[in-house]
Amino acid sequence: MGSYPNVEAAVFSLALGNVAVSVSVHREGVAPWGLAAGRQADGALVTPDTTFVTASVSKLVTALSVARLVADGRLTTAAVVPWEALGLVRDPQWDDVTVRELLDHTSGMPVNTKSWLDDPGPCSIPLQEAVLAPPTVERTEWRYSNGNYCALGMLVEALTGQALDEAAYDLVFTPAGVTGPYLSTDGIRADSAPSPRGVARLARLGGAGSWLASTDDIVTMLDSVTEADREVLRWPGIILDQYGWGHTGTVDGAKACAWVLEDGRTTVAAFVSGPRPATGGTVCDVVLPALATDLGLWAGAPARTPQ
Repeated sequence: MGSYPNVEAAVFSLALGNVAVSVSVHREGVAPWGLAAGRQADGALVTPDTTFVTASVSKLVTALSVARLVADGRLTTAAVVPWEALGLVRDPQWDDVTVRELLDHTSGMPVNTKSWLDDPGPCSIPLQEAVLAPPTVERTEWRYSNGNYCALGMLVEALTGQALDEAAYDLVFTPAGVTGPYLSTDGIRADSAPSPRGVARLARLGGAGSWLASTDDIVTMLDSVTEADREVLRWPGIILDQYGWGHTGTVDGAKACAWVLEDGRTTVAAFVSGPRPATGGTVCDVVLPALATDLGLWAGAPARTPQ
């Protein structure tokens, strides 16, 4: 097993004032490593196999599902979005919006944080409202909106004829040997980390943020990413820094960071249940430099793009 003293220190610092924390590291040729702190909903000790709210790290699952549909020949990123198949009435100006624009957050999807989270019901409700109006004038520019990945999740369902979780298991999790993730619509399971704000409201995010998974699950999933997948998972849909690429996640009560180091050998995931730090990006700021230091890859504080 690898030795990661700086990551250990990072875990202890993240545990202070929080309900639970977990970090997993996979490195080619080295036994998997993980460290966790806190209690599950059933009172048992949290482990790296304990499921947490992943927030927008869920977007990696959705993007990988799209990538596998592309690999299977069932979709291309240049294809226009089939809004009729999604059951949505839209303004005609959405008719030439492509799958790539959804992946990259360049579709002109409006940004409305409340409508994509705090109201009840599935993400199709705010998405339908959004596409009744034309794309915003910022189309072609990066504007982060959960609506893009809500639409992609619905597209995965339409193309596979399966529910979002069933499709993700067939396309992503089962091929990687992952068995633990589940959607927030299942509620908090006994062997999950408690969520201070609950999980019912996360259904509103759909493919943008409704997965619960363990850090072990996510690093194993990232280990399975292929060069072909990376043709789909590219900037600015994924986030880059000097260490590699990945995604962060932030909702009240949960913060997440999942990263692939560009040494090509290392994946890391870090999840927090609790109020601190303020964002998943800050979790990355704590964990990535610690891991880079342990690996002799220190290159300063992460400089992520897009922010």
